[in-house]
Amino acid sequence: MKKNIEKLKPKKECGKIISKSTLDFPIQIINNDPPEIVFSDVDGIMKKISTKNDRKISVSLTQILENGIWQMEAEFSNSYNWAAIDIVRYTYNIPEGAHPYSNPHRDHMVSYGMSGYYNGDGAVNYKGNGTKGNIGYKDNQKIKAEYDSEKGTVIFSVDGVQQPVYVRGINEKVRFFIYINRSQAYCTIRSLKKLIAPTTKHLANEIAVQW
Repeated sequence: MKKNIEKLKPKKECGKIISKSTLDFPIQIINNDPPEIVFSDVDGIMKKISTKNDRKISVSLTQILENGIWQMEAEFSNSYNWAAIDIVRYTYNIPEGAHPYSNPHRDHMVSYGMSGYYNGDGAVNYKGNGTKGNIGYKDNQKIKAEYDSEKGTVIFSVDGVQQPVYVRGINEKVRFFIYINRSQAYCTIRSLKKLIAPTTKHLANEIAVQW
């Protein structure tokens, strides 16, 4: 099925400088399963991605991450704690019904799952391996993924608390994406920002997953 790039006309000016340290970008998705995936506006900035049936959906944002520090904040609802926030290499076309933990998709994407996701307890999954150490987040918690192109890292936080398991060694362009698979489950993309400076730091107990 031909993929659709879905754009919603914002109620506020896109690319408006919010502060000296952030620049908001419009949130758009690549819809690889239009009959199943619903993309809707929340308040002119935030967007909602939902599924109509008990079906796996992996939805990437259109924004290619390169040249700087990029941050996405998301929040899941009605997911039964079976969802994930992820990154994927930008050259990989995600087919409809793809699961981030299945072959061959898992070789092209990293997923940080909820408490009920594969390997459980908030494991960061890549190439069939799950690295534990992050909390297993749940519905209605705010999850951030921060990508730094200069350092080649993606660092996660939950409700403002930085998590120790992160991704390093990224030397190519990537995109953010999310995964859900329950009827009426949805993910609110609260923001997509380009930052002037990182909001993360080194942790004593940090664990790296090599890209």
